[in-house]
Formats: sequence, C-alpha cells, structure tokens
Amino acid sequence: MSYSFINYKNKKILYIDYTQCKTAQDTVNVIEEVRKEYLRTSEKYIALSDFTNAPVNNEYMDLVKKYTKELFDERTIKRASIGITGMKKILLNTFNLFSKKKMFTFDTKEEALEYLVQD
Repeated sequence: MSYSFINYKNKKILYIDYTQCKTAQDTVNVIEEVRKEYLRTSEKYIALSDFTNAPVNNEYMDLVKKYTKELFDERTIKRASIGITGMKKILLNTFNLFSKKKMFTFDTKEEALEYLVQD
C-alpha cells in the first residue's frame, strides 16, 4: 500500500509514500489510492507526503489539482512534504498557488512531523 498512518505525539498522520514509485504512472496510482481513502471515510486528515526519488509529471499534477479542488482541500487539516528537489520544487509552488491549504516542505521526516503536530 502506498499510504499508511503514523501516530506521532498522539496525532494520526496520513503518510503518503511515493518513495517506491519508479514511473510517473506509479505516482498517479498512489494519488488514486489516497483519493479512495478520502472517499472511504468522512475523516479530516493531517498529511505527510514523501516524494523522495519519485517521478512526477503533468498528468499527476492535473489529477492532484482536480482532487485537491474537489476533495483534499476541504478534508485536509494540515500538510507537509519531504523529498522535494529540482523540478518538484516548481511543481510544489504551482500546487500552492491553487490549494487553500499550502504544503510546506522539510528536509527530514522528523521536521515535517514536528510541524504537523503543532497547533
């Protein structure tokens, strides 16, 4: 599974793991699984996305924009990411332009988790 839940300082965090993605289609598959999780419940999420070594492309970004607008923005309390380098920084900036809840990027998983559990 490409997502799991982390309990960190008594907060439930949706961990979206792109680290095993080898192709852009793999990243699309991950976002589709995450969308299904959001649709499966009425829960609001704190989310951490790990993009370390993950390829992304326009198809992925188009889906993220669509799902963010129709579902993710309203049901995400806070979001963070790690593994954002190179071209992914530009894509993250694009994401933050249309998202109500900005995604902040961190160098380490621990830094991201600390940010996510702050009130």
